[in-house]
Amino acid sequence: MASAGGLLDQSFLQKLELLSLAMHRPAHGQLKGVHRSRRVGSGMVFSDFRPYAAGDDVRNIDWGIYLRMDRLILKLFEEEADLPIYLLVDASRSMDYGTPSKLDYARKLAAALCYVGLLNHDRVNLVSFADGDVQTLPARRGKNQAPQAFRFLENILPRGQTGLQSAVRRFFGSPRTRGLVVVISDFLDPDGIDGGFAILRRFRHEVALIHVVAADEREPRLPEEVMLVDAEDGAASEVDVTPRLLEAYRKEFQRHERELDAYCRKFGWAYVQARTEMPFEDLVLKLLREHGLLL
Repeated sequence: MASAGGLLDQSFLQKLELLSLAMHRPAHGQLKGVHRSRRVGSGMVFSDFRPYAAGDDVRNIDWGIYLRMDRLILKLFEEEADLPIYLLVDASRSMDYGTPSKLDYARKLAAALCYVGLLNHDRVNLVSFADGDVQTLPARRGKNQAPQAFRFLENILPRGQTGLQSAVRRFFGSPRTRGLVVVISDFLDPDGIDGGFAILRRFRHEVALIHVVAADEREPRLPEEVMLVDAEDGAASEVDVTPRLLEAYRKEFQRHERELDAYCRKFGWAYVQARTEMPFEDLVLKLLREHGLLL
């Protein structure tokens, strides 16, 4: 069995072996896998018809329909294909917060999803992003690639600001087969979320957001006077912590959560909030399955 390094123990890896990542539209993979792929062709399971278009292979025309109805119709078939999976992990400094840190939690999440994808012969791409820059481990396929994937995740270090839009533009600026994009982040991006997400919408990827939240981010416990330092840009300010200020913070944090959830609902994306105080196995084996990300 593949070594999980310091991320996941062997008993947990065994629990992942019967799972698969969910793709709710036909996959666009090129190699044999476990996901539905609707294609024009033969030698597969018949699925549907569509009108002939210029450039289509005439060998796939249903000539029986043509003789009866004088219409050029193609046969569509389904086959099992691999799923291109893109796992994007936020490595900004704001992720280096909490116990366990949000980044540690995110790396374990990525490792679990990566392992499931590799077991199912999907093509798994790992990407860490911060400051608009990306570090990548190009597509891997098959269980024997897990040790290298785990090493990549273990070596992710926190740096800079989130920069989601620049990172997504840089990575998806090269041609990428349409697939499943999972973004694991706290989404504390000073430039907002829409720019990066708009790029994913334009390329028509299926998208899932995993929002990593530390316990005291939702309910901070602070002394009456405190020096607050921005985790990403280092800006510091002295603050008098009053009940009114704490309530305003809670409302703003809840607005951030609602904004992400509403965005995902609007475009049919999955949204999962991963609270770091939740036992990790419960998150993966229960919550991710309840939200349809794992089957």
